[in-house]
Amino acid sequence: MRKILLGTTGVVGAALIGMGAAQAQTAPTVRVGGYFEFTGGYIDDTQDRNAVVIPNSGGRTVSRDKVDFRSDAELHIFVTGKAANGLSYGATIEFQIDNMVTNTGSQSGAGTGVDTDEVYGFVSSPTLGTLRFGDEDSAASLMAVSVPGPTQLGISASWDEFVAQAPDGNRYILADINDGNDATKIIYLSPQFFGLDFGVSYAPNGREGEEYRSVAGGLQRDPTDSIRNELSGAIRYRGSFGNIGVTAGFGAMRADAQDNAVNLQDITQYQAGLQVSGFGLTVGGMYSWGKFAGVTRAALLPGRDNSTNYALGASYAIGAFTLGAFYGKAERDNGPIQADRTQTLWGLGAAYTLAPGLELFANYTNVKDRNIALGSGVLAPAGNGPGQRDRDIDVIVVGTRLAF
Repeated sequence: MRKILLGTTGVVGAALIGMGAAQAQTAPTVRVGGYFEFTGGYIDDTQDRNAVVIPNSGGRTVSRDKVDFRSDAELHIFVTGKAANGLSYGATIEFQIDNMVTNTGSQSGAGTGVDTDEVYGFVSSPTLGTLRFGDEDSAASLMAVSVPGPTQLGISASWDEFVAQAPDGNRYILADINDGNDATKIIYLSPQFFGLDFGVSYAPNGREGEEYRSVAGGLQRDPTDSIRNELSGAIRYRGSFGNIGVTAGFGAMRADAQDNAVNLQDITQYQAGLQVSGFGLTVGGMYSWGKFAGVTRAALLPGRDNSTNYALGASYAIGAFTLGAFYGKAERDNGPIQADRTQTLWGLGAAYTLAPGLELFANYTNVKDRNIALGSGVLAPAGNGPGQRDRDIDVIVVGTRLAF
């Protein structure tokens, strides 16, 4: 389903007034969808070597196991109706089954708690666009044009679910703009005109849902708690020239940094992407840059330079098979006297459609992470191992996904 949006309550009012011709209205109906995924991974990670201290052993260490299984599932509820004037309305609620971890780091219950992913309402007109309101990705994230590939192969796909966090708390730093953040927001997505569409979104802070939490100054409205006034926008073109399809897009976001004694820089990020497809082959990539730290949407310390991401990839579909490969690199400024952090990835994989909605997939990803910094911004200790500044990872993932 194409994701499209709408921007102000004034536009919605115009839609309600302007669509005067009576049409057949329908009461809200409910449809259930979602997915279940099971994966197995083989992980060779230098940060796993002698990374765990055996209790009451006098400091003896062992490495983490190399093999693991993982399951993931979401249940989606789609509510849709149509008013007499032709305006569509409804809501989407996505429940995700996570291995939830408490703030203290301990496992929560059986590790199979249920929380929400996207939760939003919408009103939509085929001529005026769609307004979404709730916990949903930003406009730039929804409309981003990035690297093509088969199921679960990509710059931040299934490989990172199997690896431990780096000393700075990030498993990966190469990602698309906004990385799917679901802060509560208002989003407008336009209809498509001559192949072009656009979107805008606004979130007052970085929290989502009813996440009113106690912080030093009170609630999530506290300006020291999270980024604020996050604006996002994107424009996209989709068209074809004979047997060749072209998708191109540009997205941007900005936000006020949270108040901090060191005067963090306000956040900006931009992304340009292009995909060209034909005869079963799709090639494409993205380039992202701006004043952000970590993965995305985090404020830079004063004096730090821009961050950059880029990635290129290709996929080829032949019958029930899809094959793909990608290469990408991210760079982050560690300060004026320290080497920049770089994370370089490449991978290849395949997916096979066994039956409608049922896929089998396998992929391999290689990661080289250099000059990892601690949370304070100081480089981690020299070396290539647990808690150290360099890291090499090889991950093989095999799995199945049922979408319904």
